[in-house]
Amino acid sequence: MHKFLASSRIWCEVVRQTGGQTNGLRPPFCSRWHDTFRSSAALHISIRKLHSANDGTKSQIIDGDGSAAKIASLPGPVSFPLATPTISNGKALLSEISKSVGLPSGAAVAASVTTASKKSASLSATADEAKEPVVASIASLPGFSRLIYHYMMLSKIRLTSLVVMTTMAGYAMAPGSFELGTFLLCSVGTTLVSGAANSINQVVETSFDAQMARTRNRVLVKGYLSQLHAVGFALGASTIGCSMLYFGVNEITAALGAANLILYTSIYTPMKRYSILNTWVGSFVGAIPPLMGWAACTGGDLGAGAWILAGLLYCWQFPHFNALSWNIRPEYLKAGYKMMANSHPALCTRVSLRHTGFIAGLSLLAPVLDVTNAWFALETLPLNAYFAYLAWDFHQKADSKSSRKLFRFSLLHLPLLMALFLLNKKYWLFGEEKPEKMELESGEAMLSRETKGVVSGEYLVPNIVTEIGSSAPNGSIKAIEDSLLSNVATVLPTPGKQKL
Repeated sequence: MHKFLASSRIWCEVVRQTGGQTNGLRPPFCSRWHDTFRSSAALHISIRKLHSANDGTKSQIIDGDGSAAKIASLPGPVSFPLATPTISNGKALLSEISKSVGLPSGAAVAASVTTASKKSASLSATADEAKEPVVASIASLPGFSRLIYHYMMLSKIRLTSLVVMTTMAGYAMAPGSFELGTFLLCSVGTTLVSGAANSINQVVETSFDAQMARTRNRVLVKGYLSQLHAVGFALGASTIGCSMLYFGVNEITAALGAANLILYTSIYTPMKRYSILNTWVGSFVGAIPPLMGWAACTGGDLGAGAWILAGLLYCWQFPHFNALSWNIRPEYLKAGYKMMANSHPALCTRVSLRHTGFIAGLSLLAPVLDVTNAWFALETLPLNAYFAYLAWDFHQKADSKSSRKLFRFSLLHLPLLMALFLLNKKYWLFGEEKPEKMELESGEAMLSRETKGVVSGEYLVPNIVTEIGSSAPNGSIKAIEDSLLSNVATVLPTPGKQKL
């Protein structure tokens, strides 16, 4: 660096004494410096400004071969300070030279170079990003698809799917003929009614959902949909759903769906903030969908099987929900919900254990009431026993680990229980004896009616005609008529005979 500055001062002194007549010679001391910076745009700009800032003196510049190249303005004498401080970097050197020759500051030149570098880096980064795979998000979806996605989230699609599955199970387990049209109408109508109920629930609990980590990403909390929009969706879905159940299925199914909608939105949802009895009300809400499916299949006839199925769903709600709420007790407490896990932890574990026992009892009762065969009781025994064991462990330990085990197994227990109920349905897969029994009973009833009719005189006239025809001479029609007229009094109504 010191050699460079010394050489620069010597060269400038030569230029000053010769009046700028260097005959096109280049500084012999720094050809590498000259070649490096000559290619930069900043140096070209500086040189052009240096030529334009001279005093206007014209001189002829001769190329190395002695030919005249062009006439340009030469700079006047330029003096560099003899005592130049040590400069440790390129930016400072450029700034020092610019100050000496009266050019724009090195910072301005460096800024222009830096800006150009940033633009180049930005273009390079953009090219690199274009090569990377683009990850799709909700915001990248088209408008209609995004709206459908928000409606699904507003309907709590996973909870609604569970409701519809239990409704389908009720339809399949009912002792009636399977009709695809009725089955589909029942399923779609239940989906719409359940989605409407969940939408109203989110509208009411928007401010409370924002305080819980489990619910703070819901569509109304995030503002993806307005509350008015959600209410409009709920009204439309509930109207269409109830209409489908009423006109496409039957009145009992529609009444159960409407009752469940009112029970969930008007009683269960507000009760969550005032009483722990909301868990019992919510269990009733979960028990109604299988009744809807059963009523849809049988035309509204709710037999013993329907109530056993509803009882199983009702009892299953307690260990499932109590185990779920146990691990998020602080969130429920922060949002102001009244849950057994917070105010009555001992009752929470005890109720869970009690209802697993009820599930086992109902499973044993199903074959007794001729709803399923005896295999159902035997096959569900180990399933229900393990469920009860996990509830007992939760009752004894009352910790997060035991509650998590109970909750996870509850998600497996319900579909397995429903599948066994369906497979062991009486008079279906394992009950070929029912058609024979029904045929035998039908034949006996017909024989009994015919015998009763003969004894009571219901078929008296045909018998008389037969007897007269067989006793008439030569079997002639005239003889039959005469005999019939003479005995007409025997067919007139008497206290011991019925009217013709």
